[in-house]
Amino acid sequence: MWPVLLDMTKEESIQNLRNLELEAYSQLVSALRAQGTLTSDKRKLLKETGYLLNITQERHKAEVRRAISDERLNTIAYQ
Repeated sequence: MWPVLLDMTKEESIQNLRNLELEAYSQLVSALRAQGTLTSDKRKLLKETGYLLNITQERHKAEVRRAISDERLNTIAYQ
């Protein structure tokens, strides 16, 4: 039968889901930073996505700081 389920506990599944949420938010912040200026629409998207993915305000701030200081993202935004 397809798909086959992995041998994973409920706790492992919850941790994997959390990791996916954090990675997704991080990638979204990176993509928006690479696009350039943070518009009000982008701010709204981040707020709504953060809520859906259970991102704390502290985590949000850390991701924004990371993206702002990323030389590759800054170069892409500049170009």
